[in-house]
Amino acid sequence: MKSKTATSALVGLALSVSPTWAQRSSTARETTPDALQQMLDRGEKVLVIDVRDDEEIGFGSIPGAIHIPADQLEARMKDVPRDVQLVFT
Repeated sequence: MKSKTATSALVGLALSVSPTWAQRSSTARETTPDALQQMLDRGEKVLVIDVRDDEEIGFGSIPGAIHIPADQLEARMKDVPRDVQLVFT
């Protein structure tokens, strides 16, 4: 199991490379690594979707995140639950 510090570092790294296309939604909002870590720590219903490519995933990922590469995201969104807050990294 990864330490909280390692998870925080991965959250920070992942959010720092968040895709600009995520801003297309009128309901999308940015969050900070600390805010995401707090949501995860509180056990909130959050689904982290890591949109990085396979090579980037090799550097690490947020525990519990699902990997959907950005170029597949639109086609696969129909399979993503709607009853949770989505966080794209």
